[in-house]
Amino acid sequence: MRFVSDVAVGIACVSAGSAVFVYLLRRSALVEDARRAGWFAIVGLFCFGLACFLDAFTLYAPATPLTESLEIVSVSVALTLSLACWGLIPGLVAIPSPRDLLRKNARLERAVIERTRALDEANQRFIHALKTTRVSMAQQDLDLRYQWVHNLPKGLDAHPFVGALPGDVFPAAAQENVRAAGLRALAEKRLVHNELVVELDGETRYFDQSIEPLWRDGEVVGLLTTAIDATEHRRRQDELTLLLRELTHRTKNVLAVIQGIARQSSRSATDVQDFVRCFNGRIRALALTHELLVETQWRGVDLQRLLTAVWGAAAPTGTGGGLVLRGPACVLGSECAQYVALAIHEMAVNALTHLEGDGPPVVLVNWSAVAADGFDGVELSWREKGSAPFAPACEFARALVEDLLPRAVEGRSRIAHDGDGLLWTLRIDGKQIRLPA
Repeated sequence: MRFVSDVAVGIACVSAGSAVFVYLLRRSALVEDARRAGWFAIVGLFCFGLACFLDAFTLYAPATPLTESLEIVSVSVALTLSLACWGLIPGLVAIPSPRDLLRKNARLERAVIERTRALDEANQRFIHALKTTRVSMAQQDLDLRYQWVHNLPKGLDAHPFVGALPGDVFPAAAQENVRAAGLRALAEKRLVHNELVVELDGETRYFDQSIEPLWRDGEVVGLLTTAIDATEHRRRQDELTLLLRELTHRTKNVLAVIQGIARQSSRSATDVQDFVRCFNGRIRALALTHELLVETQWRGVDLQRLLTAVWGAAAPTGTGGGLVLRGPACVLGSECAQYVALAIHEMAVNALTHLEGDGPPVVLVNWSAVAADGFDGVELSWREKGSAPFAPACEFARALVEDLLPRAVEGRSRIAHDGDGLLWTLRIDGKQIRLPA
């Protein structure tokens, strides 16, 4: 019976060792401690099995020194390896079990889902932020092929961009500009600013591009481009430049008019006080015209407002009493309004000076549209009730009303006297005015 048990134990040890050996061969990805424990088990089992076979052999054959030595070595090796396995226990215990792996895998999956959701929300916020701005973004590889684009301006479709080169998607006039800017950013490995002009839907659009290398593990792997639609900003700049040019032009014209007024006023002035009085009055009339023009953004001046303002400034009390106005709405052009205001000032000063002794002056001013005898425009009549003539203090006033004004308004200006008093008739060409429809 002992022989059978020893042989059975020996076969069991060899079988178990062989099974562990096959397991190690098929599981090449085991950690080092597990693989070492497996080899310890294989060798220990084989040695213990050998000791059992030798013990069974000695039951029917006398023991020899060789068999005794082999049995002692086998048992010693098996015992040593079994004790050595205890040193591997901490490392083996640290290896997660399948259940541990399932738990950790479940936690990892939840973390991945949460991270994916967070990234999706961040991506939605990114896309929403771009949609509410005029900022476009794109990524290109080292060959300048577009890998993704976001929030392209109106007139450009995102689908043709992905996988395409700049020459495939941009208009011919802009292709070289985009390509050169991208190559410069790759060559210099730094941020490059570029202005891009593109024709989209028949409209010229301007974009400020910022092209920056995309780094990965210390190497440039592509480009990131940010483009801001600067069309409105460019238009405002152009409008501001045009406005400054127009302002400069108008300022030069005003200075030229002021210089002419000063020169003409000085020629007929009897002394400094007389010059200052005449010059200030004319400059005041010009200033009132410019105030009215500023209110309408230089689109013109209403004739009735101009008459009222200039008459009120010339009147000693500044009330503007004694002026009766009748006529339809009529807007004078900016250049025309300045000369008409100066003429009204001279007529007002004359009326207020020479009709002063006969009580409050009364001036009737009528205007209406006229289209006859090859003339198409507005005719204004200025009627002073009284016998006072047009006798200005200086000849410049008469020259302004009868000579300079007709050329400025492309019409006619005449002063006459009849039984009812002084009558000033002014015709203003239709190109200089705007009547209501």
